[in-house]
Amino acid sequence: MKRPVYPWVVFPFHNPVTRHFISMSPLDVLRLLFPVTMVIVASPACRLSHQSGHLAQPIGGILKNQKRKLLVPIALAVSAALAFGTTSVSAKAGNGAVKAAAKCATPLNPALDKKDGAGAALLARAIACGNTNPMKATGSAIKIGLLNPEGPVINFPEYRISAQAAVDYINKELGGIGGDPATGKAGVPIKLEVCKYNALVPAELPGCANTLAAKKPLLVFASLAFGADHIAIFTKTKTPIIIGTPIFPTDFSTAGAYAIGGGGGCLGVHLGIVWYATQVLKKTRVAVPWAKSAPGIFCFNDLEAKPLDTLAGKTLSGTKIVSTSKFLGKSPTLTYENYPILTGAADVSPEATKITKFAPDVMIYSNQGSECWTMVNALIKLGWTPAKFPIVLSGACIDVPTMKKLGNKIKGLVTIGGLSILDPDALTGVYKTDALTFAAKMGKYSSDAKLNATGFSTAGFSGMMTIWQIAQEVKGALTADAMKAILKATNGHRAFGSTGLYCKLAFKPYTSVCASQVSASIWDGKALKADKANQNFSGLPLLGKGDALRLAEVK
Repeated sequence: MKRPVYPWVVFPFHNPVTRHFISMSPLDVLRLLFPVTMVIVASPACRLSHQSGHLAQPIGGILKNQKRKLLVPIALAVSAALAFGTTSVSAKAGNGAVKAAAKCATPLNPALDKKDGAGAALLARAIACGNTNPMKATGSAIKIGLLNPEGPVINFPEYRISAQAAVDYINKELGGIGGDPATGKAGVPIKLEVCKYNALVPAELPGCANTLAAKKPLLVFASLAFGADHIAIFTKTKTPIIIGTPIFPTDFSTAGAYAIGGGGGCLGVHLGIVWYATQVLKKTRVAVPWAKSAPGIFCFNDLEAKPLDTLAGKTLSGTKIVSTSKFLGKSPTLTYENYPILTGAADVSPEATKITKFAPDVMIYSNQGSECWTMVNALIKLGWTPAKFPIVLSGACIDVPTMKKLGNKIKGLVTIGGLSILDPDALTGVYKTDALTFAAKMGKYSSDAKLNATGFSTAGFSGMMTIWQIAQEVKGALTADAMKAILKATNGHRAFGSTGLYCKLAFKPYTSVCASQVSASIWDGKALKADKANQNFSGLPLLGKGDALRLAEVK
């Protein structure tokens, strides 16, 4: 049965890079991050969850520590677009003139808009003509802020480095904002105003927000924010905010913010694995190990337990759940057990033993690389085989070298997410073009090649490219309102490095999220192969419009 396409996207990627926290309990970290106002607004980032229809991104990042692994893997993300307030910038006209002898022969192909989404034709021509007829932006630069966590523990420099590489590519080859390498017209450059903050120092996030707001940028691109204090600051100063990788409830539900990328954090992948297990595989006895981390708690409760409860018609405590979803009570025999997994746990055999005794007909698990395989290997030691019950993992679990070592032992295992722009050979069409472009331009403009294929490198690059794409479609003066109008109306809009943007379809409480589609792949013993019948789907119908966020209900 063909399923409708829903708003959000997800992007998994191959070989995610695991990072680690200091040796602290989840509660300790939450206390550090949110000393006063803590209601476990733990981010839906949840264990890295990639997901995505077509090229997915590494959802990768997790917090770094050279010696220990403890906490918070963040959900992933891929592309980010924008959200804009009222800033007005006359950016559509640079002071570059058309060069008579330097026009690109590549014509605009409107048919691509119908095939790949609105804006596809413009992007295709820009990439092709930028390669053959590069145009340099001229004139006064448009400021775009970048808010990025870079501290001794929570550290994502690849987000900044890749975003800057995209800006350099736009300014030096695509003609800037308002430029057109097809005609030789130069637009105006982008200037990336960066503010780095230490996520373990509570005052630094709002401090960074104030610093950026004072510079009066057209908008602020928030890569991933460990907290919510910046939101009010940008709202007060009418500074538009784009969320690259949503990881907190406020990232999902703030009016005027747009989370365009990363599949809406764990929104897409967690709902996706529940959908696949219950609606595709038709299973009703579900084992759910989950990441007991700051983001993981929210992700499990709101995006795994809640839709499972909805299907069963009851909550963890056995009381009736209130939901407007058409799936409410549709699987009254459905049951599940959940097993919190401490990040970095070297031995999960106790949890694996409980899963085995539960005798599920499917297991779903969203976590990060090594964490996933610690669990799978523990199950194998206890006698699990693919014949006993299927396993459905998030794309963040993908670790091809590990999977090849296990070979036929895990044949039939399913991952929910997509392919990665880090792997051009696995892609076709416009998605392959994006992957090749990413590799070439990161190779040319990145300030640290070691980070080009790690963590959130694809998310930073794709986010800036998407911001530029939307700006290119503004007719006349570039204003925040004009960009917001384009964003709000997106309903399958082409986005660099990801599946389409669907802001128009967003509903409460996930009003800020513009992408949640995911795709399924099946391990054949040697490689991941697309489950062709289950590409670009969303588990969003499992939730009802207006359903309350479930911040925590773990027993």
